[in-house]
Order: sequence, then structure tokens, then C-alpha cells
Amino acid sequence: MRKKRCPELLAPAGSFQTLEAVIQAGADAVYAGGSRFGARAYAHNFDKEELSEAIDYAHLYGRRLYLTVNTLLKQPETEQLYDYLAPYYEQGLDAVIVQDFGVLCKIREWFPKLSVHVSTQMSVSGIYGVSYLSRLGAVRVVPSRELSLDEIRAIRSQTKTELECFVHGALCYCYSGQCLFSSLLGGRSGNRGRCAQPCRLPYTAYDAKNRRRISDADAYLLSPKDLCTIRKIPDFIEAGIDSFKIEGRMKSAEYAAAVTSVYRKYIDLYINTGRAQVSKQDEQKLLFAGNRSGFTDGYYSQRNGADMITVKRPNHEKTAEAGLHILQTEKLPVRAKAFLKAGRPAELTVSCGEMTVSVQGETVQRAENQPVSREMASAQLSKTGDTRFVMRTMEVVMEEPVFMPKKAFNQLRRKALEQLQERMLSGYRRTLLETAGIKTENASGCRNAYQSEVSGCYFTAVIEEPQQLSAVLAEDFISRVYLDSAMYTRRDFTVQLKEHAKRIKSAGKQAYFAFPPVFRKETAQFYQKQWEAFAQCGIDGFLVKNQDECGFLEEMKAEKARCVSDHSLYTYSDAAKNAYRSKGWIFDTVPLELNKKELSFRDNSSSELIIYGYMPLMTSAQCVSKTLGRCTKTRGLCYLKDRYAKELPVRNNCSECYNTIYNAQPLSLIQLADELPRLHPAAYRLWFTIESTEKTAEILTCCKKAFFDKACWDREVFEQTVGAYTNGHYKRGVQ
Repeated sequence: MRKKRCPELLAPAGSFQTLEAVIQAGADAVYAGGSRFGARAYAHNFDKEELSEAIDYAHLYGRRLYLTVNTLLKQPETEQLYDYLAPYYEQGLDAVIVQDFGVLCKIREWFPKLSVHVSTQMSVSGIYGVSYLSRLGAVRVVPSRELSLDEIRAIRSQTKTELECFVHGALCYCYSGQCLFSSLLGGRSGNRGRCAQPCRLPYTAYDAKNRRRISDADAYLLSPKDLCTIRKIPDFIEAGIDSFKIEGRMKSAEYAAAVTSVYRKYIDLYINTGRAQVSKQDEQKLLFAGNRSGFTDGYYSQRNGADMITVKRPNHEKTAEAGLHILQTEKLPVRAKAFLKAGRPAELTVSCGEMTVSVQGETVQRAENQPVSREMASAQLSKTGDTRFVMRTMEVVMEEPVFMPKKAFNQLRRKALEQLQERMLSGYRRTLLETAGIKTENASGCRNAYQSEVSGCYFTAVIEEPQQLSAVLAEDFISRVYLDSAMYTRRDFTVQLKEHAKRIKSAGKQAYFAFPPVFRKETAQFYQKQWEAFAQCGIDGFLVKNQDECGFLEEMKAEKARCVSDHSLYTYSDAAKNAYRSKGWIFDTVPLELNKKELSFRDNSSSELIIYGYMPLMTSAQCVSKTLGRCTKTRGLCYLKDRYAKELPVRNNCSECYNTIYNAQPLSLIQLADELPRLHPAAYRLWFTIESTEKTAEILTCCKKAFFDKACWDREVFEQTVGAYTNGHYKRGVQ
């Protein structure tokens, strides 16, 4: 039987004890967080000395260590990133896992020999995203956890880029990287490693029409079960997945070691025998180690479903019956030979694997009274103490009676083992190269015919419902309309789009198409077939929401000057903004998590600032209606009531099969019209989601008065019109 290619088993380490435990349990590689920039800010994480030692420990055992820098970085942090990574780069760090596009490009510039892995936080869900990021220097991509195994196979067949997939541990309800739930509701950003996990709280679902309750109270409708794919190991290996990733940097060393050992066992079993029948005992071991209302095999074999959600109980459960324990650290075996001859320096040769080192010590004396025995010399030279080594064999050659003090034996042994360790690690060490910074260029902001007398910038509007279009077209100060993909059915796409675009163009406005927040295989294939229709319908440009769409538009040779990246293509820092700009993506959207002070230092001259709209808290492959057994495959709306009685609108978009959960209150900066021009944005954007035609018209009227007819502006009327609203992060920001 032809030997199969063995995938990497990648385990988490939230502490040095866990690092040792998972390596002893069979992990090929470990991912860990340093003191900064990791997506698990509340884990123990490693300080500088610990992380440097961890890199060496992994390498001594022939394993790899990846550092998580998988958060979005603000401007001051990008300025500190080089100094943070430089010592680990020199130490021999194997790879960095990133979410921030600017961080990816900076690392490729600063540290050319350091591999960059794209985190699942980048929401890559297809070949276009994988190929695009690969061209920019990523050697590995962790795709969205929502992909099916068939989608993974399809990506594998079209790229040589490494694919890393989660096989065990907690799942997010949201597409990772597209969650603002914790951020907007509690100020703790998942994009910054501080998620408060509001998805693990109870919610009650209500029908949108009559607000009748359609779920039990205290139902955990947004809490997925933990992932367990131990039975799918053969399928994953055959699919060509390069790395099997275990989630759990917040978990104990016992948990991480137990899970790692079980997956190690069945990976090796299948590689060596072609069979991997999982025993009930090992399944119980994984279950007892920890689970949430049992396990799910995730999205690999199903799109979504109630059986993937805890519903009744979200707690992470573990059982005393698990009998978890950590294997004792196995030291590295050393072969040694000592040569002791009077009048010559003592010599000691030590070998570990294929690495050999010879050192010399003090001059050996001729014995006058008490010669050193071979047994005594061997015992003294075999003491390895708290080093990573253990003497397996020790040969001592003495041609005559000699003497050497114990201190000299100890020094000789320490010198040999220190040099052996350094020789074993020398191949991993690197030298920093002097690098030049990226030149900062001024982005040329676009201007439209209708410009605000106050700020000189134009206004745009996103609509997610067809009935909102008439209200938007009635206002002359709106110069661009984004037609959201969620409005269209696959069957009538071209007809509907052409009608809307024609109306927009007739009103003297630009018609842009807003792609969906996820761009999976079927979606990509659909829009590839519809590409010519965009030109035929008169579409002027595109609102782009993820890396897959960047890759798609580049592949379709779209004019990047007619594309605007949405807030989900995060540009917190100059590094991120300039990185996109250097690739041709000039126009972007002001990030939602930066506050007024941070925005005042940002170059917004080519950016649109969102000043109104129900912000999406989550984009999920799950469906609340389906979880409740009410799926009709028809686009609709329901509400989730939280513990504070706030009602969160939930839109199911059936054409692309995803849910959007919106904030209970709309974001509004309209009331701050006097101070917003100080941010110098290229445009102001209003985002209409669940509003009726009448409500849309009322909001537009308020906006027009605030910016262009201040004499008619009435704060009280505005607040009555909008109702309860939030400033978002404009005043508070996130940590």
C-alpha cells in the first residue's frame, strides 16, 4: 500500500506547561500567544523570555511553533510590531498567524524568511481568497470553519497553498472576523482578542409580524456545540488538508494533552494501516475531557442545523471520569564518550540524533593517591540535572590512573551539553536584515457632482430592501446607491438588478453593487456567470466585503478605482490602509471600532464614514428559523430578545444561506454633523436595512437638514424620528 502523506497535528498552548504537554502527547506543531496582539487576550500567554524558551523547546524536539498575531492592530501598535517580532524572528519562530491585512504585508516586508499563516479571522471561504492571499506571500490559509469538506476538496484541487482546518474544540456562531456582537454591546472586541461571548447567553425568538414568541425562554439559540471530528480523520487526510488544528488556548494542559494524544493515535493509525476505527473508550475520553451538550462534526457534512446548537445548555462540561493526566516530559537521549589522559585536556564528545559536539576541559592530572575510576567519571559526566537531555550511553576511556576534581567534570559536561543544544538550534537562528519602510502616499479622494457645502464630500446609501429605493432616489443629495446582494433571488437576478440600476441612473446617481458578506464556492460560481450582466445593467462599481471578493474582482480584471472596500475589510492603521492601496484598492470604509480621537489621526480622504444604520453584529451560516424548525427557504425577519429585553433583528438571506443579526438600535452620527467634517472623509454613508419606505424617507430628511439646512434642524424631531440610537464606538472605542 502506498504510504499516505501525514498531515501536521497542530495543538494549542496557553502556557509553557501546556506546550510541554502537547509536544509530549504528539503534536507536530504548537500555536501560542505572546504578550500582545493575540486573539485570546485573557489566556495566560507567554512573556518574552517564556516565548523564546518555547521556540527553542519545540525545535529541540523537532517540532514547530507558530505565534498568534491574529488581532486587528491600531496605529500605535503597528509602530511597535517590528520590535515585538524581531527577537522571535532571530530566535527561529516558524510562522506568524495573522488577521490584519497590513500586518501580513508588513511581515512579508520586514521578515522575508518568516512564514505567514492567514487566520480564520480573515473569513476566507473559497479559492479566490486563498489564491489572492497566496500571491501576497501567505504560505498557509485557515479557511472559514463553515466550509464543507467538499468545498475544502475543491480549494485543495486548485492550489498548492497549505490549508489548515479545525478538527476539535469550540465553534463560533459567527463567521470568524465578521463579529461585532461583543464589541458593540459591551465594548469588548472579538477582533481585539477580548470577546465576551454574548452568543453563549440565552435569547428568546419572536416572530417579526406579530412579535409572538416562537422559542422557549432562556434558549441558547446562538451557542454551537463543540467540534469533534475524530471519525473523519481518514476523510480529512484524503482531502489533502495539511494541518489538523485543535482549538483551546484557554483550556488546561490536561485537556490539550488528552485531545492531542487521541488525534495523534488515529492519524498515525490511518497513515500506517489505512484504517482508523475509533474505539468507544477514546470517544469517551474526548467527551469527558470537555464538551458542550455533546459534540458536532460541524459544517463539514451539513450547512447548518438545530443539532449543531446547544439550545438548552451552553456550559462547557468535563467529567472526573476522564482521568486526564500529563505525560512526564521525555528528555532527549544523548550518547557520550570521554577521553581522559594525563597531561592532556579532558575531552567529551556528545551526540543527539545526528548532531555531535566535542569539547575540551581542564588538563587531566596523573593520579598520586586517589585515581578516578571509570564508574565515578561516568556517573559524574552523566548528571544532566534540569537540562533537556538524558545520558543514554557513556563511554569513558582512560589509559592510566588519572585524577580530575568533580568541579572540572561538571564544567566539562555543562560545556558539552550547552554547545550541543546551541548546535541543534543554530539552524533555526536568523539574522535581521535592514528594511525600508513603506512610503506613505496621499490617497486621492473621489468627488461627486453634489457636494456638501460643509465638508466638500458626497453622500451614499446602502439599501437592503427594494422598497427603500424610491425614498433614496427622491433625495438629490445622495449621489451613489449601493444595491445589496441580499435583495436579489438567483432566478430573477439580472432582471431585478437591471430595473434598479436603470432607476438609479435615471435619477442621475451612481449604481454600485454590494457583494454578500461571504463568498463561498456556489456564490463565486454564480457571480462569475453573471459578470457580464453587471456591465449590461449599468453597474458603476462594487462594494467589496472580504478577501475572496478582492481575489474575484482581480481575477475578473475589474477596475479597482470603481471598488470600495467595506468596513469588514478592516483598515485600522496606516499599515493596513497603505497595504490595500499598494494593491490598487484605494477607497475604503471607516472602521466601526475606532473612536473619534483615533479617527482624527487616520487618513480618511479616500474613506466613506457610516453615519446611520443598524450595524450587523454577526454574519452566521446558522439560521435561527431552521434551529427552531421554521425554515421556509424564504427571506424573512425575526427578532431575538436578550436578557435586557432588547430586540435584535435577524435577517435570513436564503439565496446565499446566511443569517445577519443586527444591533437592536441603529448607529447614528447624523446629530454630530457639525463635527464630522473634521475627520475629512471622502463620503458619508447611510445604511438602510429593516426600515420601511416611510422610515427611510424620514431618516434621509433628518440627514439633509443636519448637513445642508441647519436652520430647519431640530434635535427633538430627529430623536423622535430615529428613536433610541447609539453612537457606536465613536466616543468610547474599544481596548
